Amino acid sequence: MEKTDLIKKVIDLQRKVDRARRQYGIDVWMELPVTIAQLKSLYFISNHGSCISGELATALKVTPTNITGIIDRLVKQGLVSRNEDTEDRRKLLLRATEKGEELLDKLRARRRGRLSEVLSRMRLEELNTLAQGYTALI
Repeated sequence: MEKTDLIKKVIDLQRKVDRARRQYGIDVWMELPVTIAQLKSLYFISNHGSCISGELATALKVTPTNITGIIDRLVKQGLVSRNEDTEDRRKLLLRATEKGEELLDKLRARRRGRLSEVLSRMRLEELNTLAQGYTALI
């Protein structure tokens, strides 16, 4: 097989892996007490440790007005805290609360669990090949 054909095959296979992962994880997403926009916001805030609403609006490519509504709902659910920035009191720092981090941890654990389940069915040789492939890709 030529290199360009092999590249197309790898891309197609990766798309199929992604689709299969999403299919088996849909039940978790349907049970979430947040919208997709709220979840994206929670992930962004968690991954950055803290941020201000303007940074979040820029990252999500929405207006500050839209972010205010999203953050209000996350705060109301206890998933995000909103506090004055000690260096600039005009700014409000957003942080994921313990409850918010727990929600994200459950999602991450569920994804790892499903993947571990599938990988455990593979032969050692297949796992080694997969690990080498991912190592090369990274």
